Amino acid sequence: MERYIAMSTTQKEGVMLADLVKLEHELGIRFSSEYRELVQLVNAPEFGEWLFYPVRDTRDLKKTFDDVARNTKLARENGLSDAFIAIAEDGTGDLLCLRIGDSGELLKEVYVWLHETGECEQTYRDLGEMIKMQE
Repeated sequence: MERYIAMSTTQKEGVMLADLVKLEHELGIRFSSEYRELVQLVNAPEFGEWLFYPVRDTRDLKKTFDDVARNTKLARENGLSDAFIAIAEDGTGDLLCLRIGDSGELLKEVYVWLHETGECEQTYRDLGEMIKMQE
C-alpha cells in the first residue's frame, strides 16, 4: 500500500492502530491487512473519484466524525446488505464496499454498490487493483 499513497490527492495523517481496532470492534469485523495498512498510512485517502471515509481518529474527532461506521449504517438504511461495509463514495451515491467473510474478516475483493439498482457488483480483485485503475 505504501507505493500507492502518493497517488492519493489527500495526505491526511494515518489513523492509530488503537482507533482502527476500536472501529473493528464496533462493526464486529476485522479489516484485511491491505485496508489496515492503507488507513494507517493515510486516513480518508482519495483515489480518482473515490473519497474514502475516515476511520474515527481520537486525535481529530471533528474532522473524522463522518466515518466508516456512520456511513455503513446510513448505507444499510438505504438498502446496502449487512454483508458489506461501505468504505468510500464517489459523490453520485455509489459506494465502494468490502464484503464480510464467514469468519468476520473482510474479504480482499472490492465491490461497488450501485445506488440506482441497490446491487453490489464485484469490480476489483483488491484495493491495489482499485487504486491502480484510478490513474
